[in-house]
Amino acid sequence: MSLLKRFKNVLIPETDEKIHELFDMSNMSALKTMGIITAIIEGVSLIITFIIHIENIHYDQTTIVMTSVVFGCLLTAFFADLFVKKKIHGHYTAVLISGVSIIVMAIFAMYVSYMNFIDNRQVIIFYGVNICFVSFFHIAPLFQILFLLTEHLIFYMLLYNYNGAKGVIAVNGVIYLLILLSASIISYYREKEFIISTYKAQTMAQDILLRSYQDQLTGLLNRYALDAIPNIEKGAICQIAMADIDHFKKFNDKYGHRIGDEVLKATASSLLDVFRKKDSYRYGGDEFLVMTTIHTEDVFRDRLATWENKLSEVRIEGVDDPIKVSYGVASGRINSQEDVFALIKDADNKLQNIKSIRHRK
Repeated sequence: MSLLKRFKNVLIPETDEKIHELFDMSNMSALKTMGIITAIIEGVSLIITFIIHIENIHYDQTTIVMTSVVFGCLLTAFFADLFVKKKIHGHYTAVLISGVSIIVMAIFAMYVSYMNFIDNRQVIIFYGVNICFVSFFHIAPLFQILFLLTEHLIFYMLLYNYNGAKGVIAVNGVIYLLILLSASIISYYREKEFIISTYKAQTMAQDILLRSYQDQLTGLLNRYALDAIPNIEKGAICQIAMADIDHFKKFNDKYGHRIGDEVLKATASSLLDVFRKKDSYRYGGDEFLVMTTIHTEDVFRDRLATWENKLSEVRIEGVDDPIKVSYGVASGRINSQEDVFALIKDADNKLQNIKSIRHRK
């Protein structure tokens, strides 16, 4: 890899979409915290100012700026909180919120520090705000460098335009800027390393969990996955079918257990042709469960009939008998996991009734 390409990769590192999402979430969380803390600090300062000048309250330029900052920070925290709670989303949304917030805070820091400089006071606010952004906010190094260079150039031009920047030691300013730029790059890569390692650990844990919830023979979810049913919207109409293979024991007894396994796999495969994997379970033995909230009862029954027809056309080498299934269907409104299990029991009871009727025939 050429030196130029390495330098480019350092300034604009390649990251996949998921890492971008995690960076956005981290930045929004930091922005929310910084917005709240800044609003509190500036709000307290504003209150103290009003108390000190209680007999002669007036809105000068500084008071207006401080008031605007308080509301601006609260607004930033509000939108960042919406992003963290996933009520708004998207990388460009995060970029917009971040960009506006950074620019506003930079303008505020430059304004306050400039006014302090005019009054022969320290410009510590300017440096403090930049240190906070570098420490807690992480964007690609190139954009961080461009922002810091532009901000410092504008600020020092203001000071120079006022009185030639008297009292400002240029060497110290340059050293501070170089330290800030180095810190921003190091901070970004440390955060990136943390995010990637956390993401890998979460992915591995999810993979292990998925494997524990998956039936190894058929690839369907197993009954233990029912304990991890994702939160379903309260009041949703749930359709459930309990099914099993007719005379499954005959396949094992007549053709052997290997063919019995093939029958189970063929049954599961045809089920997945009709229903989503997340809705399809091997409940145990030759029993299958289908559970969904995206279909009406009529559509659900039509899909079950489609599955039944598909399965009847499946042929396994060396097996003359067709594969048939029986199923019981239950439908109802659910508000909790207990409601789901009640519907499963109802569907199972209907399945047993259907099987007993067929056997009597």
